[in-house]
Amino acid sequence: MKINEHNFIKYLQGGKENALDYVIDHYLPLIKGVVLKILGPLDINDIIKECCNDILLSIWKNAKKFNGDAADFQKWVCVIAKYKAIDYYRMEIKKKESPTLDIELTPSDSLKYESTYLEEQENIQAIISTLKPVDQKIFIMRYLLDFDTEEIAHQLQMTKSAIDNRLYHGRKKLKKDLGGMHIEKSV
Repeated sequence: MKINEHNFIKYLQGGKENALDYVIDHYLPLIKGVVLKILGPLDINDIIKECCNDILLSIWKNAKKFNGDAADFQKWVCVIAKYKAIDYYRMEIKKKESPTLDIELTPSDSLKYESTYLEEQENIQAIISTLKPVDQKIFIMRYLLDFDTEEIAHQLQMTKSAIDNRLYHGRKKLKKDLGGMHIEKSV
């Protein structure tokens, strides 16, 4: 059985380890690129390796859920990598948070702050969800994952000017919907 770009998905879904080797050989650089984009600022090689291994395990375990061709598979791998890396980033940030902050909040202040923050995040998510799906992807890639416009253009196979244009119009719409709130800080 020869694993190639035409049959690797079928064999991966069938639980063949050779297909996983194919995925590692052909998709690990892409996975590492996504992970480094998100976890790179932390500069912890062990965490980056662990995250990549976790992504490969997730691909292996969830292969049967995948429906699509090789182009869709690449996008699927990127999505898994992105969300796993974000999870690892959040875990590492929580570990590094300084417990020595001397901010004393009364329980009512703490609840007020938390509820205000959650309410703001829900509003922002609701407003972003009003954008077209491609614009939502662009906003997430730009403001959550900190991709530059050239990287987004390459990933979405669009021109850089099209990305800049969509970001401009999206920010304008969001600013209007948020009542003038500064977008860069909120998104």
